[in-house]
Amino acid sequence: MEPRVVVGVDDSHSSRLALRWAARQARDLQLPLEVLHAWTVPPPVHADGAHVDEAPFLRDAEATLKGAIDWLRSSGEDLPEIRPRLIARSSVDALLDASENADLLVVGSRGRGGFVGLLLGSVSQRCVQRASCPIAVVPADWPGTGDGRIVVGVDGSEESHRALIWAVRQATRRGVRLVVVNAFMYHVYVTTHAPTIVLEHDVDEASNQLLERMTDTALNAIGDRPPAVELVSVPDAPAHALLESAKGADLLVVGARGRGAVAGLLLGSVSQQCVTHAHCPVVVVPPVQTCG
Repeated sequence: MEPRVVVGVDDSHSSRLALRWAARQARDLQLPLEVLHAWTVPPPVHADGAHVDEAPFLRDAEATLKGAIDWLRSSGEDLPEIRPRLIARSSVDALLDASENADLLVVGSRGRGGFVGLLLGSVSQRCVQRASCPIAVVPADWPGTGDGRIVVGVDGSEESHRALIWAVRQATRRGVRLVVVNAFMYHVYVTTHAPTIVLEHDVDEASNQLLERMTDTALNAIGDRPPAVELVSVPDAPAHALLESAKGADLLVVGARGRGAVAGLLLGSVSQQCVTHAHCPVVVVPPVQTCG
């Protein structure tokens, strides 16, 4: 299937924000936008297993999909090619299948079934954990615009290298500033003889060298560069540093797992916290990149 951006929609406010962001992304990347709505028929509630009429549920699903696209077209913005898609499956299964050959999957942080006060809905959470391509989660309080920055976190891991490559491509294509962040903590190592303190200067220097090395490698791999690149070394916990750096940004990009992640864990604690608490869209790049 040809390259495209896929966005999952229902009739929630969060879904509308995700749809608008996905449309802008697809337009900027000159890709078609697949607007996907999944629907299911509830199981019979009677003991005799009486047949449930699917027609009303199908009509509701068609109306939801049409309503979302009509709302987008009424925005007055320049839009990409829009491809409606209605699937009779669970939302998670439909979105994960779509992610297998998409360039980007976009979801809202909470859907129609989300509980008030729940920061990350079950559909978006499961998609972030299992998507085959980069997945963007658009928060329910996203203001709709940013200050022209893409922020990406790196820690020396292969996962963060993939995230950096993705962020460099995006910043280059969109002509916006790229901010590359490495967060580090000072440590005291206790031995049988005496505590060994790692000098702050040494840690600072190691962080700066990592930033320069990873960024140079990514820029050389792409063969092009954004209009501006800023390297930020922060003595802070990684998730907090990224969330602070991304305030007001267009986008925050993270790898699915970082250097400190437990083997086999699909989503690291830093990426989980960023997706849950960021006030701008967050893209999580999967451990194994299977799409462009």
